Amino acid sequence: MDHAASDDPEHWPWAALADEEVWRAHGDAVKHAGCYLLTSYDRKPRNIAEKINTHYKTWEFQLYIFALAPILLYSVLPTSYWANYCKLVCGFQIVCQGKLTMAQLVDAHALLCSWEHEFELTYYQLLEERIHFVHLCVHQVVHLVSEAIHKGSPICTAQWTMECTIGNLSEQIWQPSKPYANLSCEGVRQCQVNSLLSIMPELDGLPTRLPNGSLDLGDGYILLRKRSKHSSLPRGDEATALSQFPGPGHVLPHIKKWARLHLPNGQIARSAWRQLLRPPEQIHMSRNVKCIL
Repeated sequence: MDHAASDDPEHWPWAALADEEVWRAHGDAVKHAGCYLLTSYDRKPRNIAEKINTHYKTWEFQLYIFALAPILLYSVLPTSYWANYCKLVCGFQIVCQGKLTMAQLVDAHALLCSWEHEFELTYYQLLEERIHFVHLCVHQVVHLVSEAIHKGSPICTAQWTMECTIGNLSEQIWQPSKPYANLSCEGVRQCQVNSLLSIMPELDGLPTRLPNGSLDLGDGYILLRKRSKHSSLPRGDEATALSQFPGPGHVLPHIKKWARLHLPNGQIARSAWRQLLRPPEQIHMSRNVKCIL
C-alpha cells in the first residue's frame, strides 16, 4: 500500500495481517470455514492468503468481507478497529436485505455514519499524507440508506443485479431482428408482471410439486430423501433425547432416518447420518439449525 516516507506501516496498529505467519494462518481459517457454510452459498471460498492475487472471485471477496472476516478477525485486529469494522458489516447486512423496515433503516444509517466517522479518525486521522486512505466509496456508504428509501434495497439496484437482469431478458429474445426493441419490450413486460404481483401477491402463490418420496410435515417443513429402509430403536444420546422429549410414561419409538429437511425459509438442512459418509473437505455442513421458540 502506498504511504508517505514519514508514515511507516510498521507503526500502523491495524496492520495485523502484515505478519506473514498471521496472514497464512488467517488464509487457512478462511478455507476451513467453508466446510461450515450452507450449500446456498454455492462453492466454498478458497485460501485467501494463497489466491488473493490469482483470480479470487468477487463473490469470494463478498463472502469474506461480509460474513467470515468479522468472525475470523476477532482477537486478531485490535478491539477498537474490529468493532469499527463490525459496524460496517452490520450496516451492509441490514440494507442488503430483501425487505426493510423503517426501524432497520434507522439502525443501519446510525451504524454506517458511525463507521465512516470513526474510520476517518482512526485510519486517516486528518493527516495530509493519509488522504488517499479515504476513497470515494467511504463517503458513498453513508448514502446507502437514503438511496434505499428512494430506490429500494441495494440488492435490487446494484451493478451485478442489473447485469444479471439484462442477461435474463436477453435470453428471452429469439428473433435476430430489432434486438434492442425486443429487449425493451421484454423489460416492460417483466415490469408489468412485477407490478401486478406487487399489487396482488396471491397470484404468486402457485402450488409447487413436492419431490418424489418426500413427506410434508406442515408449516413449511418437508422431509426429503434419502430415507432408511427399516425402522430402528435409537441408542445412546439419541435415545436419551427422544425419551425426554415426550416426557415420562411414553414408550421409546422406532424411527426411520431421513437425509434432508426442507425448512420454512427455503433452505435445506441435512442429517449427520448421510453427511458423515463423506470427508469434511467434500461437504457443506448443513446440519446446524437455529430454533426460535
